[in-house]
Amino acid sequence: MTFTGGDPSLRRDLDVLVGHAQAQGMAVEVLTNAQHQPPTVRAALLRADLVGLSLDGGDAATHDGFRQRPGNYVRVLKLMDFLDEAGQPYVVRTVVSRANMSGILLLAPMLTSRRALVRWSLQQFSAVESGYQNRARYELPTEEFLCVCEDARRRLGSAAEKLSVLTDDGKVGLYLLVDPGGNVLARIEDPPAGRLPAIGNLLNDHLADLASRIVLDAPRHAARYEDWMHHDGPGHSQWTHRRR
Repeated sequence: MTFTGGDPSLRRDLDVLVGHAQAQGMAVEVLTNAQHQPPTVRAALLRADLVGLSLDGGDAATHDGFRQRPGNYVRVLKLMDFLDEAGQPYVVRTVVSRANMSGILLLAPMLTSRRALVRWSLQQFSAVESGYQNRARYELPTEEFLCVCEDARRRLGSAAEKLSVLTDDGKVGLYLLVDPGGNVLARIEDPPAGRLPAIGNLLNDHLADLASRIVLDAPRHAARYEDWMHHDGPGHSQWTHRRR
């Protein structure tokens, strides 16, 4: 189970929620923008099986400009330092777009020495939902995206095994989105006007009925994690780097 946002760090019961999910036999990932990280949040992150962070440039100007949140770059690095020191596994996700592609490769040397980093995921910008309105500024052809990824792989050197690449088309059937109203949105290819279709509502539909409408490539979804994690039950996840 992935706790994401808004930002889960704003929930005072995050630690309780993580523990409850683990008690049900689920491995838990917490995605955070690192903006809010008091001791209670850090404790919850250490309890999780995996932490996910967003880092969209190798310098403050690129990342903060892309996120439109001044000072966030420093906060992300600060949290990475904390997780490295604690030995808590984490993933860095980087959205690659036309607006920030020039600062992506600066990340490679920064990430090679990160002890607790288990994966660096480069993800092509998707012109869906709110992103569709800004596609002229951010959209990047797949060919250019893949070129950036190959350059990043070369710069990582021996740490290249930690790199994963996700194109826009590759996201189809890989996960679902849930909007603030509880609507479950299916990730389809080339959605009209960038609008993802709703297949149901978590607040109003029976979960069994909702599950029957979900089109999800379960093996591909599981493969995103199984190479790094083997879950043996509540609180017993074991992380290993993928070897080739």
